[in-house]
Parts: sequence; C-alpha cells; structure tokens
Amino acid sequence: MFLILIDNNVFIISRIVLFFISVIFIYKAMQAIDYSKIFRRNSGDQIKFMFMVIAIILGYLFVDAVMSIFEWLNSLL
Repeated sequence: MFLILIDNNVFIISRIVLFFISVIFIYKAMQAIDYSKIFRRNSGDQIKFMFMVIAIILGYLFVDAVMSIFEWLNSLL
C-alpha cells in the first residue's frame, strides 16, 4: 500500500473551489424557504442581500470544517 502526502496547495485550491460551490448551493437553499411571515412584501432586495451574506458565512464555515478534517487526515499519514 502506497501512502502519498498531498501538497498543501491542493488544499488551498480545494478550499476556494468548494467555497464558491457551497455558497451557490446554500444561497439557492435559502431562497426555497418561505420568509413571508418575518419580512415585509416589498423588502426583496434586503432579503437577497441578507441571504448572500449568510450564504457566504455558512459556506466559509462548512468548507473550513470539511477541509480541516481532510488536512488533519493528511497529516496523520
């Protein structure tokens, strides 16, 4: 069995790519939720802005957690 350590540059590139992909999916998922009881009907721009900010934050946290696990597993090899 051959064990090969993965270069750290791969993890950096993976973090960036996964970040953008996860932000898109989180943003689309948040749009599917009905927020009509919380917000007024004419506040569409504010809701979209809030969705984007929350999607960026959640995307970062998700990718950081997943990639940290992979980096930790790579360091064990």
